[in-house]
Amino acid sequence: MVKISKLKEEETGIFRKLLLKIFTEGFGDYPAVAQNYNKNYWSIERLAQYTHKKNILLLLAKDDSQPVGLLIGKYYSSGKSSILWLGVLITRREKGVGGRLVEHWERWAKNKGTYTLRVSTANFQNERFYTKLGFTKSPVLENNDWGMKKLVFLKKQYDGELKNRFKP
Repeated sequence: MVKISKLKEEETGIFRKLLLKIFTEGFGDYPAVAQNYNKNYWSIERLAQYTHKKNILLLLAKDDSQPVGLLIGKYYSSGKSSILWLGVLITRREKGVGGRLVEHWERWAKNKGTYTLRVSTANFQNERFYTKLGFTKSPVLENNDWGMKKLVFLKKQYDGELKNRFKP
């Protein structure tokens, strides 16, 4: 049974190892500059710092204590939240792990006061995944930071109690 929990500082080494494995397995066609950026940016030190930030969510999915997926989310004071990184081991895809990670992030974001959720991806195969979760496709950008294929931006807006959040 897959369990999803907020990352603890002492788990940052496991989290980083999983992140790099997912990136290497699933994003091998990314240019070397993108691969090096991810290896350098997501250091154990940075991840440890992020475990203490209230506007950052680090989620770790484990199956029988084995890490199988992760999510890095961020809340912006403008009422928006984004997924910075979402990944599931190739052997565990299409089994609901990614969807459960996104659902946890959505609940966290909504509790923060989010009215717009934003996700971007360079993998067009992910469009079906996000659409299934209720996101809608917005305009496509030409290139990402590494000059790669177009990014698809997906977003979901909350209505109801958050709709009038900014009334004077």
